[in-house]
Amino acid sequence: MNFRLLKSKRVLKGLYQYELAQDIGVSSKTYNFKENGKIPFTVDEILKLIERLDLTFDEANDIFFFSKLPKSWIKNKIC
Repeated sequence: MNFRLLKSKRVLKGLYQYELAQDIGVSSKTYNFKENGKIPFTVDEILKLIERLDLTFDEANDIFFFSKLPKSWIKNKIC
């Protein structure tokens, strides 16, 4: 996971950690641990963050999956 890129997207959107913590249903402290790599995000949390931060497929792939998901994979999962 690219923690710096996640933080930069959050900051560019003008959001604080506590706001994203509320959005994904965790405490501010837990979100801080997640954004700093101390504990992992769940799949549901990742999906909420993608929506809240309005991330493109490529941005989400770079942040959460180190660009390892091929676009064909996501197309097959959605259809």
